[in-house]
Amino acid sequence: MTAILLQLAPMFCFFGIGVWLKKSSLAEQVHGEFLLRLVFFVTLPLLVLLSLSKTPLSTTTAMLPLAHIAVNSCCLLTALFCTRLLSLERKTVGAMLVSTSMANNAFMFPYILTVYGQTGLSDAILFDFGNAIMTSTFAYAVAYKYSDQQHNRWAMLRKIVKSPLVLALALGVLLAAIGIPIPGEIELIVKPVAQMTGPLILIAMGIIFSLKIGDLRLVTLTVAIRMVLGLVFGVGIATLFGFEGITFIVVCLCAAGPIGFTAMTYAYLARLDTQLSSSAVSISILVGLIYIPVLILIFGSP
Repeated sequence: MTAILLQLAPMFCFFGIGVWLKKSSLAEQVHGEFLLRLVFFVTLPLLVLLSLSKTPLSTTTAMLPLAHIAVNSCCLLTALFCTRLLSLERKTVGAMLVSTSMANNAFMFPYILTVYGQTGLSDAILFDFGNAIMTSTFAYAVAYKYSDQQHNRWAMLRKIVKSPLVLALALGVLLAAIGIPIPGEIELIVKPVAQMTGPLILIAMGIIFSLKIGDLRLVTLTVAIRMVLGLVFGVGIATLFGFEGITFIVVCLCAAGPIGFTAMTYAYLARLDTQLSSSAVSISILVGLIYIPVLILIFGSP
């Protein structure tokens, strides 16, 4: 247990640095958003490429994206059932459904990499591919189903498909499938940049983090569905799919991850309940800082 806590200590430090930068007026939300864009467009694609290119492909790895889609679908259906019982406003229903249908696996990557190494990170990245598929298709459609705003679904899909992260995922899987490694000279240059991903994500989240809360009852319900029931669904689906070892642990942990930042973007674009969405995302991150390390202690390390 002590060894795991020592491994996780830097996670809290990096997040704390982000909070301190914001409190000291050395950074504003726009700076945190820039860091996340830097991660999304540069460091994370490189990390994905390096990790996946060395991952042996199998039936198990091919099922990981499907497992995440299944987890997200269960969370969304649970949220839909709860909103029907509560008779909420249309825009609030939309915000809850979108928030519970996507996970923030970028938050999870530093934890997974620190404790479970490159093997665990590769599983997490492939698992997140299902999350990305659902986020860019079904969750997007749900957001605008509960909106009165016009949208161009195909333009959004084209933008996502051409993103560096998706391209890196496709190239990494291709290299792994044909067994061609990344040349050592290139890896020597790329690896230090890729290793910046974890610290940058956590510092950015510390800068963006806010405790402005809307309806506490609905925020709590939304976070509980995504993170608590997400864990339950993750354990059930990982068992059903026959995952074992590190793969089983990674699926369970990522299924219990915080709400994805994209939920706030969709809520804003579709004019849903943005206060509920932003509050749920922030609270889920705060909960995740304690919740995820506790789960890692429970599941243990290899």
